[in-house]
Amino acid sequence: MRRRRAVVGLLALSLAWATGCAARVAGAPDGEVVRPSITPGVAELPAPGRCTDGGLTAVDCARPHGGEVVDIGEFTGLGDDYPGERDFRRQAIPACRAALAGYLGSADHDATRLQAHVLWPSRDGWAKGDRWRLCTAVELTTDGRRGQRTGRVKDLLKAAGFAGVQLCAQGSPAHDADPVITACDGPHRAEAVPGVLDLGRPGDPAPPRDQVDARAKEHCATAVAGYVGAERQDVFASWRSFGSQAWSEGFTTVVCYAEATRPFTGRLWGLGTKALPA
Repeated sequence: MRRRRAVVGLLALSLAWATGCAARVAGAPDGEVVRPSITPGVAELPAPGRCTDGGLTAVDCARPHGGEVVDIGEFTGLGDDYPGERDFRRQAIPACRAALAGYLGSADHDATRLQAHVLWPSRDGWAKGDRWRLCTAVELTTDGRRGQRTGRVKDLLKAAGFAGVQLCAQGSPAHDADPVITACDGPHRAEAVPGVLDLGRPGDPAPPRDQVDARAKEHCATAVAGYVGAERQDVFASWRSFGSQAWSEGFTTVVCYAEATRPFTGRLWGLGTKALPA
């Protein structure tokens, strides 16, 4: 039996703050190398629906775990030499993001802390013919690290699970380069809302900023009004989009935020015309 190592690709949560509606900051996806637990062979990779330790070892989903497998696929057309990380990411991440949306039951995962996590063969494995890719769903903490969760995420966003993994911001998504992700049950200023806007395919040219803002302005105004339940003077629509480097890796969306004119504790969902929480 062959011992395996894998390389993992994961965009940090901070990438969600790549660009806002009032400032442009280039996207800078990052990757990291880990040493996951060993499996005897590719045929025994954990199947979709299984939970993992964050690497390649299957664990009980009812216990704290680091990931949940959403898809297994293969790399094609990358040649015999070990590809660079950018080549791995460009092929794997769009496929894993699409698989994640189907697994969760909604394409709104960019508005949540649930992210696509990708593992691929090590250099030694690639030389021996391994071409697999493993896509998992991970939940990130408010500091952008991979966290542990208990229970499965299958169809979570199809059910009433959005609020439990929703992105909230301490600062202004409209104006701050880093609005700082924070817990939604504490003081915050903005809440990501359902209704992520898809701008195109990663193989297409990234649209210019003015076109992104024009589409986002109309889309997010409608999404935020529906989320809040009323148009208000103290709550407005803002949005964040990803940088050009991230676009080529499948991050082709705009995330809308209900942003208040001051920090508050509580939720804006269904607030209607009630007073903004203290």
